[in-house]
Amino acid sequence: MNVQEFLNINRVEAVYSETAVSKRICNEKGEPYLFKIKALSMEEFQRAKSRAVNGKGDLNTFKCSVVTAGCKEPNFKDAKSIKLLGVKTPEEYLRKVLLAGEISFLAGEILKLSGFEGLGENCGA
Repeated sequence: MNVQEFLNINRVEAVYSETAVSKRICNEKGEPYLFKIKALSMEEFQRAKSRAVNGKGDLNTFKCSVVTAGCKEPNFKDAKSIKLLGVKTPEEYLRKVLLAGEISFLAGEILKLSGFEGLGENCGA
């Protein structure tokens, strides 16, 4: 297989993963709940960057935007959950339910999945 054939088979809209976020987020047996994440599209990444720039370069705004765009489960955009906690935006909800380190970790995992880590283990690096 050549690189063109590889790319044709491995399109970017199908890049998903699961990750444990912290020791705090576990079920009653002590097993971590897994967050289902996806790679960001170029448009989603650009929106996250733009929101941070409009927020005067706020790194936290960028991280929250990455998490709300790249996390499929739990869904931080869930209107019922947002209303239940008395907040108005997915970012406010996110900040209400996750610790700062958990948000940073999750944003990092989503960015890695989106290709922001260079050569990975799959290529023998």
